[in-house]
Amino acid sequence: MAAKKRFVRSRTNRLVGGVLGGIAEYFNWNANLLRLIYVLVSLAIPTHGVLGLLVYVVVMTFMPLDDSQPATPNFRDLFRGGDQQEPEHTGRKVIHDVTEQDVKDSHKDGE
Repeated sequence: MAAKKRFVRSRTNRLVGGVLGGIAEYFNWNANLLRLIYVLVSLAIPTHGVLGLLVYVVVMTFMPLDDSQPATPNFRDLFRGGDQQEPEHTGRKVIHDVTEQDVKDSHKDGE
């Protein structure tokens, strides 16, 4: 049996709060196209901009955050106060017990 779809804010497909990313994931839409439509509709009439922002904040407040996927830290999380710990496996190699030697000491004046 397939997992039931939930109407939640996205952790991975987000620019501000994950609301439009979550809506796009729920309906299998393109999130960037949905964002573009949202901005165009909000800017089309001056009062829609304020109303659109208010609706976004209200939905972000009451729409739960997706808890089925762990939060993956990225560059944007630094500005949102997200978790700044590195994931367990980053593909980086750590070199231990290394001593440094100054290149200028061993090659003074061309010796």
